[in-house]
Amino acid sequence: MIRVRASQIFTHSMEDVVAAKKQLDSGTPFEEVVTKFSTCPSKENAGDLGWMPEGNLQSIMGQEVSVKDIGHVIGPVHSQYGYHILRISEIEVEKVDGPFNAELSMESANQIFPEVHTILFKEFHIGLPVTPYSKEETLASICLAHGKNMQEVINCLNKEYADKNVAVITCEELKQKIDSGNKPVMLDIRESWERDISKVEGSHIINSENNEHVLGTFEKDREIVLIDWKQDRSPSFQKWLTQRGFTNVKCLEGGIDLWSEKIDTRLNRYDIDEDDGYRYEDILDEQDDHDGHEGHDHP
Repeated sequence: MIRVRASQIFTHSMEDVVAAKKQLDSGTPFEEVVTKFSTCPSKENAGDLGWMPEGNLQSIMGQEVSVKDIGHVIGPVHSQYGYHILRISEIEVEKVDGPFNAELSMESANQIFPEVHTILFKEFHIGLPVTPYSKEETLASICLAHGKNMQEVINCLNKEYADKNVAVITCEELKQKIDSGNKPVMLDIRESWERDISKVEGSHIINSENNEHVLGTFEKDREIVLIDWKQDRSPSFQKWLTQRGFTNVKCLEGGIDLWSEKIDTRLNRYDIDEDDGYRYEDILDEQDDHDGHEGHDHP
């Protein structure tokens, strides 16, 4: 997540916003122009709007927020509210853990994750998918050269790497293990109403009320398979379990939906409106509160 701190001069008058911009261009301090022209309550704090999600500011600016914008005056811009002149003072990017860091050489980055060049080009317009980098170049140096927020780039690479490296077990592989008597622990992380519709025989439901008990009934190196709807939340739960020392956790590829298509066609399939805020986070949150931890990487 990216947070931005910005100040603004706001007015409903086109004449005032033009006059304000002229004074800024002539060298008048931003704070003085705020006091003279802004009608926003933030004028009492020299126009400071405080911290906000990046998207809030983008909706006003009509463009992406860039590290190049820090300290510069942006606008005037017109929104549904009125006229704005903006100045970004800080940009803060929440850190995503992973193998990529500022001092990592591009040569090493490519060895860790061959798709790194493609991602840099696609997401940040850095180089070309096959751009050769010198041995001296690091993630920090290429971000600086292209005016990109370094933490944002590193976060993107770490997230893409994590998404590509989720341990999965196919429906066919799980079926073979069950039939051979080598059944892993199968944890169903869905809601109870979903299990009433369909479930994998022999799986165990896990939720916020029983997760501590369930996880304490087997060794941490035991093979665990996570079952969700369409493998939509199991990667986050897999990471949560890994952080707690479980070393052999896999997601069922495609979740119960693919299982009911490929393996047990007798099962009823169902759909979920994800816009309704359907999440599995309650399984994780209560245990986090119990442990006294904050800020874990769960959905």
